[in-house]
Amino acid sequence: MVYVSIKQVQTLFNFLNKVACMGCMGCLKTNSNKEIKVFIEKIRHTITLKAAFMSFVITLLATIIRPMMIEQSVIFTYIGIANSFAMACVYLYLKNSQPKFWHPMLFVFVAMMLLFPIVVVSGGVNSQFTYLFPIAPIFIALVSNARYTWITAIVIILFLISLFFSVDIFPDFTDENVPESKTAARALWLSLSVLLSAKFGIEFNRLNSTLGNKLSEQAEIDALTGLHNRRSVMNFLQVAMDEAKLKSSNLSLMMIDLDHFKSINDTHGHLAGDKCLMSVALSIRECVRNTSDLAGRFGGEEFMVVIKDVDAQKATDIANKIRLAIEHALIELNDGQQIKLSTTIGVCTLSSENLCSIEHFVDLADQALYQGKNAGRNCVIAAQ
Repeated sequence: MVYVSIKQVQTLFNFLNKVACMGCMGCLKTNSNKEIKVFIEKIRHTITLKAAFMSFVITLLATIIRPMMIEQSVIFTYIGIANSFAMACVYLYLKNSQPKFWHPMLFVFVAMMLLFPIVVVSGGVNSQFTYLFPIAPIFIALVSNARYTWITAIVIILFLISLFFSVDIFPDFTDENVPESKTAARALWLSLSVLLSAKFGIEFNRLNSTLGNKLSEQAEIDALTGLHNRRSVMNFLQVAMDEAKLKSSNLSLMMIDLDHFKSINDTHGHLAGDKCLMSVALSIRECVRNTSDLAGRFGGEEFMVVIKDVDAQKATDIANKIRLAIEHALIELNDGQQIKLSTTIGVCTLSSENLCSIEHFVDLADQALYQGKNAGRNCVIAAQ
């Protein structure tokens, strides 16, 4: 039996979190986009494959069990056997083929075609099998998009309308006499059920997508400063390093540490410290390029900035700009006091051929930072 394991779901969630983080930074490459599409298609393929298998099992069981429960025409058995065989073929085809975006639509189309004859010969709109129609739009909404969901719903409604007007054309092997008024009411309610199912599926997808985006944002953004958190920055740095190697360009990394921050917390309290961190984050954000670079909180009073495509001198100039912006900012406390901050920044700029690992890169910038601390603080030191 085909199933989606907890590990697969966790892998998908972690992957989408990483994708959301990278996507909001504007640094996804063509290869990454292809990877995303392939991964999502695999998940949709798994869901479709599971649905096909379940449809096969249910159809087969219904074909075997139903004659034992009620007396029916042998034509229903023949149709059930044919439908079971056809659904088994669909399942085997999906299982042994590469995931395609149109596979869910193929499954639904085949299922509707198989449902058509048994619905026609069992009373049309009055058939017991019509309750399966509202399921189709929900399934399409889960594995596709709103457009295909509405198309599926409209096709089913047109089919129901045609069944209603052809009630006297096709033979009814159930031998049930249903008043025309009741047939019309059932056709109306079935159509409304299909529309409701389509709307429900689309809204569920929309809410699920919104919730997923919100969770991704919370997972990647530091709640206090609004900058990216450590995990997000490290993901960005890895992608930026890969990109620099491909483009044979430079990459710069800054490690920023506030001077004597512990004394601020001890003297004015942690709320004052939080205000200082928010002020520093604002100063850093105003000094970096939004389109290509990234600033984040590395931890505590330490921040990290990744700068693309600049030489060592330009990176040092940007670091000094950040240092001066932090130094000139005045933090107003609730008791009317003002705090001035200073910061020490270690900068490391590497060419593409010297980019070997994140750990090595961060260590070089960190060493430059501690050289600045030992040199008296409130300065910028470039790693040699």
